[in-house]
Amino acid sequence: MSTGQADNATTWIAFEPHDTVHVRDGRQFSSRDSNTALAETVIPRPSTIAGAAASAYGGDLTAVRGPILGKQNPDGRWCPYFPVPSDIVVVEGKETTAQERAYYRLVKGSAVDGTDLAHVPGAPESLLELPPQVTAKAEPLQGWISSEGLSSYLNGTLFQDSTVASDYLETMLAGEEPLVPEHRIGIALQDRRIRSGYLYHATHLRPRDGWVFLAEVVPHPERPKPEHTTVTLGGISRLAEVAELPAGSVAWPSRPASFPGGRMLLYVATPALWHDGWRPPLPPEATLVAAAVGSPLPVATASPKRGFFRTRTLRWAVPPGSVYLLHFPDEETAAAVASSWHGRALAPSADWIHTHEGDHPPTDAPPLHTAGFGVVLTGVWT
Repeated sequence: MSTGQADNATTWIAFEPHDTVHVRDGRQFSSRDSNTALAETVIPRPSTIAGAAASAYGGDLTAVRGPILGKQNPDGRWCPYFPVPSDIVVVEGKETTAQERAYYRLVKGSAVDGTDLAHVPGAPESLLELPPQVTAKAEPLQGWISSEGLSSYLNGTLFQDSTVASDYLETMLAGEEPLVPEHRIGIALQDRRIRSGYLYHATHLRPRDGWVFLAEVVPHPERPKPEHTTVTLGGISRLAEVAELPAGSVAWPSRPASFPGGRMLLYVATPALWHDGWRPPLPPEATLVAAAVGSPLPVATASPKRGFFRTRTLRWAVPPGSVYLLHFPDEETAAAVASSWHGRALAPSADWIHTHEGDHPPTDAPPLHTAGFGVVLTGVWT
């Protein structure tokens, strides 16, 4: 299945915020029972990054793939960081020290027959379960894994016999939370005037020193280079510096060259908006064997150019880090599909706009997969 995206020359760009990041998730910002409202800030969604990139390049780009968190190494290369795959769990010892943690990867378990999933349309064939040797309580591993670590995971070398040495895995994890929450108290406005008695509590995110947002872009042929180096990123006129990165200084994690038995793993790198909700759009020859999907993310999109109120929409996205185990008829088919999918948006996206005229988007509405939603990476599973 092709993504339908023809690539011209691609480049990576970095967004370095001047201050905190303030991006609301689109849910209603109000409080029914008090005069104080709460506004949570989320990591910028792909549409926020795509809008900032369009401002930098002076118009819409052919494609945007991101955002990905990144940090520059001492040698000048950029290291992307990704959410830890949802099928990795941790078992803690009595003391919460690195030496007493054990990490495991969920394995294909019993069939979904007899479970609630058996009645879900498009349900996977099997459940993901803990390896038989794990008897203690396990929790999903939270955090961020480096491009090197994710590449090892995708190529099937991170885990040995369903477990991995803690000291190696932990060197692949971000040693700090890249985005630190900051709490602010503000006064509500109405008609550009202070609304007496109404306060709001907002959470902002401040990137730690050295951390930026990365995105791979395919510029429009008529606008090959950025026209502006400072753009608005998110709400309340927050600014960020945008810069093209040298060729070869950043790349997606590598994928395997072969897929024994036609088994392919699909890792979701950016929030995905698919017609079937949690289920990715798969070709007829693919079988969904099992899945580890995180909690859905609220995503708000709107287009001031096509009418803010007409186009504003709140959807629920598949979160990055979600994992799907797929099976293809043979190794060659799996390899061909992986070649076309890896590091690309898995189209089509659920980019329809509900209006009184119908459920189809206007002809000038760019598909959401070009804005960075639903970028996937491919790997192997056993």
